[in-house]
Amino acid sequence: MIIRRNVSTAIVLIVLLFFTATAASSAARKMNSHDSVSSSTSSRMASAAFLVPSQIVNSSSRVKSSSRVKQRQQRGIKNNMKDDDDGAEDVIVYAGEANKKNKSPQQKNETKKNIRREKSKMPKTGNLPDIHWRAIPMEHLRAHPSFCPLPHPSTIKHLTSLEDVRLFRQDSWQWDALHDGRCTTSQACAALGLLEQKAGHELGIPRSLRRGGTGAYHRLKGVALRTLEEMNEVLCDSQGGGGEIMKDQKQEEPFVWKRSRTNWNKIRHSNSNNKNTATTTPPVRQQKPFPFAAKYLPVILNKDLQHRKKEAQNHYFSSWSSAPMIARMQWGNAQEATAVLTALNYFWKVDSGIVVKEVGMCGAGLEMNITAGEKHDGSKEGLIIGASPDAIIQYPNGTLEALEVKNHCPFVPRDWGSRNKKNRKRHDNEQDKASVDDTRDNKKVFRIRELPIRPTVPPMYVPQLMMEMLCLGPSCRSVIMVRQTATIGAVILRLHRDDEWMEEMLYWLRRFMTNFVHEGTPPPANFFWDNDDDSIHGGGERYRRFVTRTKEIGEAVELVDYVSHSGVQRVMSEGKRPVSLFLD
Repeated sequence: MIIRRNVSTAIVLIVLLFFTATAASSAARKMNSHDSVSSSTSSRMASAAFLVPSQIVNSSSRVKSSSRVKQRQQRGIKNNMKDDDDGAEDVIVYAGEANKKNKSPQQKNETKKNIRREKSKMPKTGNLPDIHWRAIPMEHLRAHPSFCPLPHPSTIKHLTSLEDVRLFRQDSWQWDALHDGRCTTSQACAALGLLEQKAGHELGIPRSLRRGGTGAYHRLKGVALRTLEEMNEVLCDSQGGGGEIMKDQKQEEPFVWKRSRTNWNKIRHSNSNNKNTATTTPPVRQQKPFPFAAKYLPVILNKDLQHRKKEAQNHYFSSWSSAPMIARMQWGNAQEATAVLTALNYFWKVDSGIVVKEVGMCGAGLEMNITAGEKHDGSKEGLIIGASPDAIIQYPNGTLEALEVKNHCPFVPRDWGSRNKKNRKRHDNEQDKASVDDTRDNKKVFRIRELPIRPTVPPMYVPQLMMEMLCLGPSCRSVIMVRQTATIGAVILRLHRDDEWMEEMLYWLRRFMTNFVHEGTPPPANFFWDNDDDSIHGGGERYRRFVTRTKEIGEAVELVDYVSHSGVQRVMSEGKRPVSLFLD
């Protein structure tokens, strides 16, 4: 009995010692985790010191996680710091990711219901459209790890060839100066006569866009920069002496991206194997891969929205008559970088080795531009062309594709589509001189309207896409077009090169130059549509076939894919809450 009692006592003592040691070890781990998280926070604060307030990722929006989760995240952050020192890629650390795992299915469903409820309450009408709604700015796109930006214009000191003008950014004054006297994509459609009433009706171009060819006539009458000497003298910065183009100059970039390491090639290969292989084992739920090439860090702050609201009230929409047109014009420019990013993310999933390159005006070095005809007094007056794609997609095998994006504005005047045209016209006349603030008590100015996008290229964009391929050279055999909306995603199309149509395009552009620009006579209405082939303005059946072929090319475009609304990467708000399309 005594021996049994002693053995039992010894066992109890051993168990107590074991639990005491376990508790002490757990307390030590918690202290270490607290110290490491504090170190991580200070590191993020140091990085945020280089950002403006609207670029800082707000730590208050991050969901608190347990100490064990923080310890795992800290190990990931330390690995990132080591990778940065070695020049390796960054790894995305998902804030609050583990806390999502700890949520019950009921809690997850409730969160989704709350977000859907907030979205349903978003206003469908308003007075102040948010033109920069969740838009990623161009300066941030230039810092993307898969985007190759152009050098700052001030670093370009000397041009070695005519084609070097493509190194000037499209937001520079040098790029604007290159348009004088040059037939670019913005004027090609008008110079071809496709924006006249009869040809536009045949192509289905909206009446509001049939502006005629007068604008193209005045553009081509300007004095163009044609020689390398003229371009160096006018475009290059003379301050600081000469020197070659500084292509590799290190430029300070904002820290706004974290590169993703998701291997989409492996994911596609795994999915294809799973489809072809029958299995009786239940599927294993895997972590959802990050859907984009890099994570965008800045968030939308309330003060940013308030600043945009004040600017919209004072500048953009100060009068009723100009508000609709300004909204539609500004939307495309503000959302351009976001649409380029959509193409980048899509093709990065196809091949992570692709690079999207920024580009300026191309085609200055084409043979037809160099050998443009001269008049008897020696001044060059021949047709010269140029094109500025929104970007260039370069594949690992060296293949190039031009990239053109079109953002469809979701804002339309509230009375658009009204059957009572007489009442709508009277309302427009009454509100013509009224400010937007005065209409607030009456009714909203704008409403949101977005229709499904057809997988076709509108005929008025065919000359633009063809000229971009022409100016990039014979090796460019196709162009990618992204048509993006604000609420229903995007469609990606591919238009293939048609050299025969390009020859016809150049023929009619030269006719426009000879018949009107050289003669100093503005083009009349419906020029080239005349049935008289011998007339100076006539185009006859040849021109009609050209118009018909233009329409056929736009409808025969290749559909690459549809991109869902969630597949478009945009700026997130604090707490990932829905953001209204209106500022009021």
